[in-house]
Amino acid sequence: MYNKPWGHPHGGHRPPQYCPPQAMPVQYDPSQTSPTRHFVKTNIINTVIPVFHPAHITTVNKHVITYKHYFQQRNNGVNGYYPQAFSCGPSRSRFGY
Repeated sequence: MYNKPWGHPHGGHRPPQYCPPQAMPVQYDPSQTSPTRHFVKTNIINTVIPVFHPAHITTVNKHVITYKHYFQQRNNGVNGYYPQAFSCGPSRSRFGY
């Protein structure tokens, strides 16, 4: 706060300058070996075996014969009238005879 001139963007210090990077030689460490991993590889082999099932088909044709019998007849109607007469005893005349 005390050694900074007022109004300077970097607080009184110059911005840093960067040098280009230097590539150093490659270094090698001793090799490492991880434990052996065990893999199981499965091969699937498809085999087709044709199987034949022979069959013999006998076709039976059934012919159905239908007989339809019709009996024609005539009908006559007869109306009968049967008069009945009843004797109910002596009648009384209105006139007193």
